[in-house]
Amino acid sequence: MALSAGAAGHVLRALLLALACHNAYEIRMHAVRTYGPVIHEFDPWFNYRATEYLAANGWGKFFTWFDHMSWYPLGRPVGTTIYPGMQITSVLIWRLLGLVGSDMSLNDVCVYVPVWFGVLATLLLGLLTYECSKSANAAVASTLIMAVVPAHLMRSVGGGYDNESVAVTAMCLVFLLWCRSLRNEDSWPLGAAAGLAYVNMAAAWGGFVFVGNLVALHAFVLVLLGRYGDKLHRAFSLFFVVGTLGATRVPVVGMGPLRSLEQIAPLLTFGGLQVLMLGEKAVEKARPLSKAEAWNRRLKVYATAAGAGLLVLVLLFSVGYFGPISSRVRGLFVKHTRTGNPLVDSVAEHQPASANAYWHYLHTTCYAAPVGLFVLFSGGVRLEARGFIAVYAL
Repeated sequence: MALSAGAAGHVLRALLLALACHNAYEIRMHAVRTYGPVIHEFDPWFNYRATEYLAANGWGKFFTWFDHMSWYPLGRPVGTTIYPGMQITSVLIWRLLGLVGSDMSLNDVCVYVPVWFGVLATLLLGLLTYECSKSANAAVASTLIMAVVPAHLMRSVGGGYDNESVAVTAMCLVFLLWCRSLRNEDSWPLGAAAGLAYVNMAAAWGGFVFVGNLVALHAFVLVLLGRYGDKLHRAFSLFFVVGTLGATRVPVVGMGPLRSLEQIAPLLTFGGLQVLMLGEKAVEKARPLSKAEAWNRRLKVYATAAGAGLLVLVLLFSVGYFGPISSRVRGLFVKHTRTGNPLVDSVAEHQPASANAYWHYLHTTCYAAPVGLFVLFSGGVRLEARGFIAVYAL
């Protein structure tokens, strides 16, 4: 019996999705198949050693561990100076495998974690693409690209046990849940799930600062586009409260989300959305009002809140509440020899990227991306999600 055109399309998409997962797994397994299940490079070995300590000594001792063998002879308080999300995830996977009868060693789990999470990130990007485009074909195409794009591949090869291998997956999950929380008026509770994913991201990698700022910028742009409503207010409020509360529990992050100038955008966006909500409440209580009277009432609320907020900010700045811009960010705008931090100065990724770097890490997607943006906005569905892709790209 011949398949209908629709059924044939479903089968073809399923086969291509399986191909994407196969490619994502196999190409990341090349080093393992060639050299065996070994950890590669310095940082992955350091991360593995920390994972071993966590598995052997438990949570409490890990976060008070001063390692005399790291940065010898000075030593280092490891538990409070690293992002422990990858170590916690790996130990959890290792113990779960043990519960189901697997004898896989902790070393092998750490070797395979980048591979597993690389495949998972590929699938999550496909779901994000579908959420933004409502196109199954686009979703499958994105998985095929994500499976092999050098920018992701270089951080998720077997044995390359580094923070990005887990964090990129967490980042894709945050973006997916955030966009999904804005799909309709009933989906805003997913903002809390996006906040939990953000906590995972904050525990895994310092790039969580980018994620929080991007979500905040997207919410701000939606307000400028006239898309403010209860959905946006509730979703972002849940994201910010849950995400910030969890992120500040990570020792290396601390109170940074509330005190760092680099992370002030989510805080300001959260405050701004509360002010907009108060303005709408003020109008609702005084109805019926003409359009001019409603806006006059809103502006009074906005002006009062702006004055109070400015006063608070001035007081906080005067007492040194907010910390300075970090060396990593300053390194993007000043010569690398002037940041004052030799560790930052010596790492190429802390410097502004060259045009050649985009081709090197993204290859032909550099030129396909503008076309994709045009196609994305040629449709008329899910403006909030499509707007997120545009904000991310720009």
